[in-house]
Amino acid sequence: MKNLFFKFITLLCIVNLSCNSNDDNTPSDIEYPITLNFSMVEENFTFYENGAETQVTEAVLSEYYTNYNNAHNKVDIEEANKGDYFKFLNDSQVELVEGDYKTTANYVFKDGYFYILSADSEAMFLYGKGDMSRLEYLYSSIISKAGNATSSSSDAYEDEQDIPYFPTTFNNSIDFHDYEKIEDIQGNAYLLIHNLSNIFVKK
Repeated sequence: MKNLFFKFITLLCIVNLSCNSNDDNTPSDIEYPITLNFSMVEENFTFYENGAETQVTEAVLSEYYTNYNNAHNKVDIEEANKGDYFKFLNDSQVELVEGDYKTTANYVFKDGYFYILSADSEAMFLYGKGDMSRLEYLYSSIISKAGNATSSSSDAYEDEQDIPYFPTTFNNSIDFHDYEKIEDIQGNAYLLIHNLSNIFVKK
């Protein structure tokens, strides 16, 4: 899926030797380079209808994929990302590849999350959860339907403040749908939450 990983690419530091090294005190005996290749998309649907969580119907999924611009299609995403990778060159620099686009930037791991640093090292952009053996990039879509009114949203990791909102749940997404509690979803109303993770694993 394009533009998920490189939305801040113009701000990334390009081989800036003054950037900070890994905050998690990476052992000095690590053998570089370490390459994490795109492997697959993991996905999960959570569906609420008639005041309870239940199995999402084929009709709802068909409507989601057909009628909503924020729909994420696993097959299409895996095809688009099949050649992408992160190559850790040393304890501070990483090569990022998405399709035909390649760049080198500085990075840091902090509390189990992977960040790309801006050129001045003042900003950190959240690129995944994990370590140098496996990274997950999380994103989601929400469809909230009540009568003839429908709202939708889509979001993804961007910075540290996003961490509590992924994976998306009923409770952590209340600001993005029309219901204060699950029991409010009645009649022809429903709420669909689609959580996805782009998985990168060590070569």
